Amino acid sequence: MQSCLGIYIDNSMIKYSKISKEKENIKIESSGVRFYENISATLNQIIQETNSQKLPIAVNVSNENYDYIDVFSLLNKSDIKKSIDIEFEMLCNERGYDKKLFENRYFLSVNRNNTDKMRALNVSVMKNSLIERTRPFDKLKLTCASPISTSVINLLDMTSKPNAMIVNIEETTTVTIIMNGVIEDVIKITDGMKDILEKISESENSLAKAYEICKNTTISTQETGVNESDEYLEVIMPTIYKIVNEVKRIEEGIVGKVDNIYLTGSGIAINNIDLYFQNYFENVHCEMLKPSFLKTGSLKFPLKEYMEVNSATALAIEGAASTMPELNFKTGSSTNIHGTKKNIGKLEVTGIPELKIPNIGVSSSSKNEEEWDSKEKLMFRILATILIFTLGYMMISGLVKRDLVKANESIASETVNVGKAVADINSDIESLQSASDDYKEKYNRLIGVEPETTENEIMKGAIPIFLQQVMYVVPSEVILVSIENTSGNQISIVAKSQDYEQLGLFKAMLYAEQILTNVTSTSSYKEDKDIYVTIIGNLPK
Repeated sequence: MQSCLGIYIDNSMIKYSKISKEKENIKIESSGVRFYENISATLNQIIQETNSQKLPIAVNVSNENYDYIDVFSLLNKSDIKKSIDIEFEMLCNERGYDKKLFENRYFLSVNRNNTDKMRALNVSVMKNSLIERTRPFDKLKLTCASPISTSVINLLDMTSKPNAMIVNIEETTTVTIIMNGVIEDVIKITDGMKDILEKISESENSLAKAYEICKNTTISTQETGVNESDEYLEVIMPTIYKIVNEVKRIEEGIVGKVDNIYLTGSGIAINNIDLYFQNYFENVHCEMLKPSFLKTGSLKFPLKEYMEVNSATALAIEGAASTMPELNFKTGSSTNIHGTKKNIGKLEVTGIPELKIPNIGVSSSSKNEEEWDSKEKLMFRILATILIFTLGYMMISGLVKRDLVKANESIASETVNVGKAVADINSDIESLQSASDDYKEKYNRLIGVEPETTENEIMKGAIPIFLQQVMYVVPSEVILVSIENTSGNQISIVAKSQDYEQLGLFKAMLYAEQILTNVTSTSSYKEDKDIYVTIIGNLPK
């Protein structure tokens, strides 16, 4: 039996949920909500009360950022990581941030709009924020630190491959969009329960009391009529109105039909919030997120009390089952092999069938599968595993070989065309170089300047070679604005493109093909749809 304590922390609130997991059965052992002034003291109290001193603990990261980065599907694992790192660095430069201040994790999914590419959900957290979040757990068994927006899907039954939105109204609000059982997008909304609780606590002088007031407040709807007894509705409703309208805008922009909107977080403490949301969505069913594993008939407490700590429960399941280890900021693990799911790099491949080995040469009267000893069972399992991987390798290698043949044919054709173009360009370069040499020689004679130094002669020969090499590696979607020999053997290239990835690829190719050394780039900037970047490097000696 696996157990884990999930801890969800806001600026003033801690939610906790201790779960036990045996195979596919999950049980919530204890849970609750605490408001704190001293976070370490409150955590220690929760640990003692739940008897979790030796249990694995999972906590949420804070102030995380979400970016989607497109990568080519044919790249290998190391090249995918390099591509994502380059894109993330360019995003940081564009926003005026230093990439070194961030810790980032990512996972890959299919790009529905482009089959040649995959989408990487890149989650980044400032290192100082991550240290502050994990410091209170230094003497405890903290095994998982994950974003709540991705962990919350643990509460859904994903076997049905839903099209849904999870609206998690905590201190701020996150909207997790799921299409065909896969996370499509994560969007942050600045409005949340922080605004509501702080405004009420200004009158009540207590965040805990403000939360209890929210639990006792009922939103008026067409079905229930106006409730004039809730004096804080005028404080609560403006924030809820902003959230529901922002969710409406997000839902209308999704390609494909969303079937359900699930509400969770501290916001569901407010009564009738699900009915209020439903008034704004005619063709989408809105409901509060009930953990799929809960059996209503066996609950010790009202269902809503379990749902109020959904965030902590989702983290506890993540810590016990490691459903998305790629986004674990505690370990950074990228492996996830369980059941019939296999990971190739960071891509999850499902649907690998189990292989059944027949009883060859064994009569049913003397020996059958149930009577085999452990060594024979192990041998057949090993054989089955080898056969599965062999078949998988043959299928993948066949597909790769076919694509390589097509790619080689295309490359051969392009090489001929490029060769002709290079020959013409070389001829032009030679003519220009000859004319330039004659002009310089005549000019030097007129003004009495000595012939160029040996170093300048070397540079004159190196620059044409450099230009020829650049022509071979510049991507089709990158336009060279200028190339300048700024000083000595230093070259400055100004390039533009509408795709960050193409600029990053061009920079990487200059370094990988040893066309330039000490390759660096300045901060990029946009002009209309074009992205401009300056790449600086030295000609090889």
